[in-house]
Amino acid sequence: MTVVQSCARCRTVLIPGQQGCVRCGLTAAEPTRECPACRRPTAVDAQFCPACGEQLRQRSPMSAADPATDPVPGTDLATAPAPGTDPAAPLAAAPAVFATVRKPRRWVYLLTGVALAVLLTGITGLYAVQSILYTPGRVVTGYFAALSERDAAAARSFLEEPRSESPNDSGELPLIPMTASYQPPSEVVVTSIEELNEVELAGSPAAANSDDWRSAAVTYLLDDRTHREKLYLHRQERKEKGVFRGWLIYGGINRMAAYVGRDGPGVLINGQAVPTREGYARARVFPGVHEVRLADDPLFEAEPEAAEVGLLKPHAVPLMPTLRESARDEVESQVKAYLDECAKSTDLSPDGCPFSWIEIGTSKKVEWTIDAYPKLSFSVGDGEVAVRGLLGRVTVAWTGYGGVKHESDLLYHITGQAAVIDGKVTFRSD
Repeated sequence: MTVVQSCARCRTVLIPGQQGCVRCGLTAAEPTRECPACRRPTAVDAQFCPACGEQLRQRSPMSAADPATDPVPGTDLATAPAPGTDPAAPLAAAPAVFATVRKPRRWVYLLTGVALAVLLTGITGLYAVQSILYTPGRVVTGYFAALSERDAAAARSFLEEPRSESPNDSGELPLIPMTASYQPPSEVVVTSIEELNEVELAGSPAAANSDDWRSAAVTYLLDDRTHREKLYLHRQERKEKGVFRGWLIYGGINRMAAYVGRDGPGVLINGQAVPTREGYARARVFPGVHEVRLADDPLFEAEPEAAEVGLLKPHAVPLMPTLRESARDEVESQVKAYLDECAKSTDLSPDGCPFSWIEIGTSKKVEWTIDAYPKLSFSVGDGEVAVRGLLGRVTVAWTGYGGVKHESDLLYHITGQAAVIDGKVTFRSD
């Protein structure tokens, strides 16, 4: 007798040698039964449905080939009465579900996708802001833009000014404002921004991280002359808005020293008075062209200087004060008055005067007559003016013993200093 096999799921006849059902695709080697809850195929000996978790009744261990116990084809094994039971008896209650598979709703996927999109957009936006607004190049261009507008406060916001423990710390010097006489750099071009090499990094502050330092090569014009210099930028530890680390120019302010001589007159840089110490008026200045002149002084004058100050090298300006013509006339007038007062003396050796005669015997009726005033020369130095007069001539006449009249011509010279005392030019003889 020939035995014909059929599909365990749909009962379709299987051709000998066929490995799977052509109707439902079930593998012939894997007999299954249908879950009474979800109608999905499960293994014959499974206790629970793998799809919905429904508890399955176990089949009788009696041989399936026994006609007395084998269920009729097409009968639902889950609802069929167990062998040896009365088919008319009421069925037992369905067992409790072991587990319920929860299917996520559509809005969960939607919210998850929106959250991921917002997060990705935020990260991309932060990176874009950092790459565009917080870059070394933007700091350099912003600094020179502030200089072109003569905005000192805005310019300093781009700077990290180094501090030193030295008593000559430039931070203690006055910072000169950018007034109308100041000429800012023009045609500024940032040619390159690079990482620091080992030599440059060794000169940066201690514990410097190479990732936090950059150098910027810059070209610009000052009074039609091209300057090529290098700026150094430092990334700050402090975060702006709690997220972004900005860059600042390390330094960016230079020093200027105007020489006027020891204890010389005051100096005006862009109109601001700068005191002198040891012959120099020192100050901090922004890169550009600065007007340097002497402060108003009744004794000295000097031609104003247009000082071109770059970014790195300190600049020295020799003003070379000279005697004012009005001060020269005043000194000559005071010298003549001084000599005229000496000539009024009736002594052969007037006290504090540049001329005198040796007294022989009894001299009476002494008279001095100035024949020529000395020619004055002036030497400027150390905040004072040295005065020297040569080839002055004076005649002295007196009556000697027996009423005899005598007369003699003398040459004399005069030395002294001219200085400002109580706001006035004053001559003092030696």
